[in-house]
Amino acid sequence: MPESAAHSSLVQTVIRYAEREFGGLANIAIREDALRPLRGERPPKIEGHVPDVFVINVPTTTTLIGEAKTEHDIDTHHSHQQISAFLRYLSNTPRGIFVFSVPFGSAAAARRLLAQLNQPFSHAATRTVVLNTSDLE
Repeated sequence: MPESAAHSSLVQTVIRYAEREFGGLANIAIREDALRPLRGERPPKIEGHVPDVFVINVPTTTTLIGEAKTEHDIDTHHSHQQISAFLRYLSNTPRGIFVFSVPFGSAAAARRLLAQLNQPFSHAATRTVVLNTSDLE
């Protein structure tokens, strides 16, 4: 299924965040699930789910998984399964970051969902971040 312009914009927000967090594309290995990935590489499957963005810094000390959801996709069963898988994966990595990119006006719902889904992994030091497209423009 082709990605929508709205979803693509949310994915680009995650990539801009990763650039800002890690100091530019030269410092990171980035994989994105897009029609034309930035570096031609797709993210690895995690428990059967492919994240929109998968980033590690070089040398590897931090792993970032980014997921973009349109307004109607935030609170679905599939999204819950996906996000839980990504949070579980990050809970087993040092300095994990989960970035959830959502449309403007959906940040509160996204934060509530992340708090709920991250409860089983509260022992981990995974940082969760909620962004919308206006955050990094």
